[in-house]
Amino acid sequence: MPKYRIGCSGFLYESWKGAFYPEDLPHKKWLSFYQEKFNSIELNVTFYRLLKKEAFERWYKETPPDFTFCLKGSRFISHVKKLKDVELPLSTFFNVTAPLMEKLDVILWQLPPNLRLNIKNLEDFIENLKKYPVRHVFEFRHKSWLSKKVCKLLASANIAICMADWPDFINDLPVTADFVYIRRHGEGGNYSTNYTTEQLKNDAKQIKEYLKQGKDVYFYFNNDAFAYAPKNAIELRAILESSIPKALKEKLEKPDKPKVPRKKAAKKVTTKKAAKKTTKKAAKKAVKKTTKKSGKKTVKKAIKKTAKKAVKKTTKKSGKKVVKKITKKTSRKAVKKTAKKSAKKTSRKIAKRVTKKTASKAKKKTTKKKK
Repeated sequence: MPKYRIGCSGFLYESWKGAFYPEDLPHKKWLSFYQEKFNSIELNVTFYRLLKKEAFERWYKETPPDFTFCLKGSRFISHVKKLKDVELPLSTFFNVTAPLMEKLDVILWQLPPNLRLNIKNLEDFIENLKKYPVRHVFEFRHKSWLSKKVCKLLASANIAICMADWPDFINDLPVTADFVYIRRHGEGGNYSTNYTTEQLKNDAKQIKEYLKQGKDVYFYFNNDAFAYAPKNAIELRAILESSIPKALKEKLEKPDKPKVPRKKAAKKVTTKKAAKKTTKKAAKKAVKKTTKKSGKKTVKKAIKKTAKKAVKKTTKKSGKKVVKKITKKTSRKAVKKTAKKSAKKTSRKIAKRVTKKTASKAKKKTTKKKK
């Protein structure tokens, strides 16, 4: 079902204090107050600088589930790089804004007024945008971009062209997507414009026509001076709600049913043979599972046993070698010891014999001399 979002281009304006926000309301509660009045917001701040992730995380938590954010694309991409070589800055932009998750609805790419049509750069840029699954809209500020070729290219990618009351040539443009994006900057781009009730009734009529065509509509007021933006947005919403036909209102209020994939109905087993076949198959599967498990266990046991045997064999072999070496060493030592002992004994015996012989000879000589 088509939906419409009405809001303002930003919410942090000091001039809104007292005129829109209560005087005693602290800044940190301004977004909470804003979302009580509107269901969407367009943030211009992301055009000038990239905020920290924590800011987007906080805004996500502070807003209800059906609240949406539309962000203005970084001027570094659109005005400095002019859509060329922007893979890295694009990834940085979407990485920082990622905490908004499903509440991030549309990215607005506003091109500078001195940038003329370059179809090749536009084609490459659209190709890069395909990586980021959100809606995209271009706000062209030079007439050269409003060609049939550009419209055809945008339509093929479901990208919209922003319509606004300034500059005049983008006020009424062809619809190239399944949604329409409209901005109100003030008459002649004067942000201190306060739109009349008659002008707002014309806007409401335009919104109803797009809704009848099945197009979603995003409508944001950028005339932020003196809190005219929230004042005009509240009045437009009231006019629209009071003038929408009953049939269209029912369509808008009817929520989209989530598509639930149908499960194929299981065929009933009617015969005994079919039942036997299914039980056999189940039994075979069970047997395979058990055999696999038991097989794994037996393999593990066999590996452990063989490992133990191998260790025993190697220890036995190594033990025998060690014993042989030890016995050889000990036998050599024993032989040396015994040889030394036997040598000492023999030398002692020889010495005794020699001393005995010498002693007996000496006695014989002394006896002869006495005689």
